[in-house]
Amino acid sequence: YRPLVLESRDVLGGKVAAWKDEDGDWYETGLHIFFGAYPNMLQLFEDLGIEDRLQWKKHGMTFAMPGAGVFSRFEFPDIPGPFNGLVGILRNNDMLSLSDKLQFGLALVPAILQGQSYVEECDNMTISEWLKKRGAPPSIEREIFIAMAKALAFVDPDKVSA
Repeated sequence: YRPLVLESRDVLGGKVAAWKDEDGDWYETGLHIFFGAYPNMLQLFEDLGIEDRLQWKKHGMTFAMPGAGVFSRFEFPDIPGPFNGLVGILRNNDMLSLSDKLQFGLALVPAILQGQSYVEECDNMTISEWLKKRGAPPSIEREIFIAMAKALAFVDPDKVSA
């Protein structure tokens, strides 16, 4: 076999890469988390015989708020998604108003009712486009999805598939 490597950036590696900038500082990116919903990754760990070494953490997200040492946390209960996300959003009172929560909850209704087929239909638009299309308030993107997209994909939500 002769592999063909395709890379859109000037640094090889996609999400896993290391490079030195103009100032001589090293940058490293990589898969720093994965979720239990990644069946191929879980199968790989099982095939390697290391699934017993996984250290599952409580499902949640912590956001640094304006002001030193101020954090807001979203706690997701151990129930199927996207219901766990709805509960996590409703429980958080630091970042979103009740109106924002309700608007975002309504935006999620098609995903709840249609499941994976709806998720796959949304693959042709960005998170930003999806949020606007579904009528989610701008605060949802500004307060939550910018940080999430940068943490998970290293780019803004207008560059990540919904």
